[in-house]
Amino acid sequence: MKKSIFITLATIISAVFNVVPSYAQTAPSLGTAAGFALFTSVGEFANTGTTTITGDIGNGAGAVTGDAVTVTGNTHFGDVQGVAATLAVAAAYAQLTDPILNPCGTTLTTPIGGGATLAPGVYCSTTATVLTGDLTLDAGGDPNGIFIIKIDGALSVTSPVNIILTDGASLDNVYWQVNGEFSLDAGALFKGTLINVGAISLASGASISGRAFSTAGKISLNNNTISNEDITLPVTLVVFTVKKGENHTTLLYWATTAETNSDRFEVEHSSSGEVWKEIATVASKGESRELISYSFTDTAPEEGNNLYRLKMIDKDESFAYSRIRNINMDSKSKTALYPNPTNAQLTLDVSDISKIERVQFNDMSGKLILDQKRSGLSDIGTYFNVNNFPSGLYVVKVTRTNGSVDVMKIVKR
Repeated sequence: MKKSIFITLATIISAVFNVVPSYAQTAPSLGTAAGFALFTSVGEFANTGTTTITGDIGNGAGAVTGDAVTVTGNTHFGDVQGVAATLAVAAAYAQLTDPILNPCGTTLTTPIGGGATLAPGVYCSTTATVLTGDLTLDAGGDPNGIFIIKIDGALSVTSPVNIILTDGASLDNVYWQVNGEFSLDAGALFKGTLINVGAISLASGASISGRAFSTAGKISLNNNTISNEDITLPVTLVVFTVKKGENHTTLLYWATTAETNSDRFEVEHSSSGEVWKEIATVASKGESRELISYSFTDTAPEEGNNLYRLKMIDKDESFAYSRIRNINMDSKSKTALYPNPTNAQLTLDVSDISKIERVQFNDMSGKLILDQKRSGLSDIGTYFNVNNFPSGLYVVKVTRTNGSVDVMKIVKR
């Protein structure tokens, strides 16, 4: 009896207020792609005219052509962050399409809009779809209400169009999953985070408030405005610096001016920019609108190049990365061989023998006389017997595990 009453009440509410209910929605995790406004995993990034973008832009692979874009953010075209965002976009698209995480609650028919009102939930269109007219997303007073609209085909947004967020609906809780191309009509404004398979084409004067990501396709821009500044990230990072400290250390300093539901910072280190390792975790303030300062000291940086970045993590485990900071650390002490000149034995003096990969002795003609390599977990020895070397001048190359090479000359009596 209670179930019948519930169904009847839901039907009455839907009929009176023209609100279409749907259920069981799960927002995707955008990971390293969270700070982007426009991104394609594989595809050309082309612009005509004056386009202004707030947020990061980039691609995992592809050409960059046309006029320059004015960006309040960072550009990542085929770099480390671009490649990382490729994986994040693919994962987010898979989460949206997952029938367990986001099963279809209500089927839509094209065209959508036309004055319709949707409650939080998952909505599906099984064909290529047109969005036009007014579409109201009504959160019903729930600021955490999530709207997911899945299109199994291309999505064309035609003027006039107006996506209205009401009664607690939040821009960062609106997701569009499109299995095809996405096109935005001249002068039209689109809202939410869109992830599609195929090209993204914005006609002259079209705007996006949110994000547009493609798993594979060209992005074509034409005098557009795109902004993800209303998308909530864990923190607003205003400074991040790295400098040398005393006793061969590096000092990291960063500061935020806004934190919302922030949980922690993970400090990551790399010597190449390809493989990153977490070296520290620093708890964040969590909620703040003031300037908050943080610091960390790396007591064991590598000799040579050191790369650092911050992973800023929210309480729901969503995260974004800072820009990468680079610092070059000189050797703690000069590599030396003694005694020099020598009659029989040489001692290799270095700060950390475990960082030495190879030691080579060559005569002045370039002939390799002695070659000692690091073997598995076994360090190279620090003593070298040169008793059988002919008298003369020799060139010694000491190669470190980070690829740097020290070259010295020794004299055998």
